[in-house]
Amino acid sequence: MEGRARGVSPGPHPRAVLFDLFNTLVPGGSKDERDNVSRAMAKTLGVAPEGMATVVRDTFDDRARGNLGDLQETVLSLAQCLGVTPSDAAVASAATLRLEMTRSLHEQTWALSALEDLGAAGVLRGLVTDCTAETPLIWAESSLSPHFEAVSFSCLTGHRKPEPEAYLTAVRALGVSARECLYVGDGGSYELSGAEALGMSAIRFQPSDDMRGDTIDEDQNWSGIVITDLTDLVSRLA
Repeated sequence: MEGRARGVSPGPHPRAVLFDLFNTLVPGGSKDERDNVSRAMAKTLGVAPEGMATVVRDTFDDRARGNLGDLQETVLSLAQCLGVTPSDAAVASAATLRLEMTRSLHEQTWALSALEDLGAAGVLRGLVTDCTAETPLIWAESSLSPHFEAVSFSCLTGHRKPEPEAYLTAVRALGVSARECLYVGDGGSYELSGAEALGMSAIRFQPSDDMRGDTIDEDQNWSGIVITDLTDLVSRLA
């Protein structure tokens, strides 16, 4: 991507940069892509494909807060919402489809160079993501994992952005204050204004149209710096 930025300086150089995950470090996946995975799960579970696509979309908040349990418990709960109690083997097979989708998104990351450069410059890196049970399961194998000193997964903390605890879980793990952090995200989940409310500076990352997935609760009224290439962060913090 060709870099572009607009807006004002984010202020003093931060000790840490907190990143969103989907649409910031990896693609978010479109509604159609995610619905197709849900339909494939439905065939395995013996439920109606469109019913599964709908219930997966409708339960995002509960899944992102970990309210439905681990991945297999979640898949079972989704099937039961549609009136079916599938076998353990069917649940495991459907769960594998969710894991494969998440792995595929991580394999498309564009962020490694920027993360490496930030680490080399001594900047701490934290992840703050609204995610479902798949992301923690594949995190250790993700190429992103070695480049982060702290992570905050909503499905493990029970807190979604812009709730303060979503950010502060990572802030405390990094051993810094919120005011020493820069937050970078595409603007979903009102994450940019949420970060600023805690005293962080914030930058919106805008992925190219071909890589951008659907955004939930976009921070449309936020105004500030916008970049289209994460390597721009390194020059800003140099």
